[in-house]
Amino acid sequence: MKHDMTLQDADIWHPARQQQLFRSLLDAFSYPGRIQTCPLQAEPWLALLSALLDGQATLSDPQDMLEQACWPKLEARRVPYELAAFILLDGSRAPERVPSLGTLEAPEGGATLLLRVASLQEESAGALSLQLTGPGIRQPVTIGVDGLHADWIAARNDWVSSFPLGVELVLCDARHFVALPRTTRIVIGGAA
Repeated sequence: MKHDMTLQDADIWHPARQQQLFRSLLDAFSYPGRIQTCPLQAEPWLALLSALLDGQATLSDPQDMLEQACWPKLEARRVPYELAAFILLDGSRAPERVPSLGTLEAPEGGATLLLRVASLQEESAGALSLQLTGPGIRQPVTIGVDGLHADWIAARNDWVSSFPLGVELVLCDARHFVALPRTTRIVIGGAA
């Protein structure tokens, strides 16, 4: 589904607003599983891209979710999926390819995947219940996610199994986002 950029989205292109959103993203990565509300009047995935990308960043949009009018504003270089630092995807569709996982010499080369989902909930009320443990999580946290294909979690767990290699996931619904860094352990349904 493509995003129609409107005047309502205009505030995402201002540096002060992007800095505010970047701070929210830092909080999300510091506390995995803590659902953040996007402070801007735009869908979180587009707002996050506006805060993260510049002329040096690489982006892949293999499902053509971005309108052409967004590309010049994002300034990112469009590259193939396997080479992208950032990848925008529909989370309801199963993963089809392996993104960049980085290397032992440069693990920071692992991609950040922004997955659009239907909804995020702080409890396991969603269609897919995810139990999270790891750094930044004092007690196990369970979140519910509607519109996320379960194969994403299985693939992601495989991709991060050779730490420090791996990927970061950012799940985004219409108003919220949650960060799942490669250091977070994710179990579907809370099963051990």
